[in-house]
Amino acid sequence: MTFAETLTQIKDIVVIGFLLFAFVLLVLGSVLAIRLYKRASRFMDRMENVAGNLESTFDRLTIARKAVTDAALTLRPIAGAIGLLRMVQGLERMFGKGDDDSKAK
Repeated sequence: MTFAETLTQIKDIVVIGFLLFAFVLLVLGSVLAIRLYKRASRFMDRMENVAGNLESTFDRLTIARKAVTDAALTLRPIAGAIGLLRMVQGLERMFGKGDDDSKAK
C-alpha cells in the first residue's frame, strides 16, 4: 500500500469512529432526555394537584369566613343586649387591639 492509501484508510477509520461515538452520545442523550421529561411531567402533575387542593382550601376558607361574618352579624344584637359586646371591646382597648374605626363609633 502506498502512503496515500494508508492515510485515506486512517481517515476513514477516524470518521467511522467519530460517527460511532456521536451515535452513542445521541442515544445516551435521548435516554437521559426522556427520563428528564418523565420526571418533569410527574412534577408538573403534582404541582397541578397541589394548586387544585390549595384552590379548594381557599374556597372553603372563603365560605367559612362568610359564614362567620353572617353569624357575627346575627349574634351582634344579642351580644350587645347582654353586654358581651362592650366587654369584648373593653378587652380590645385594654390590650391595645382596638383600631381607629371602633373608637369613632
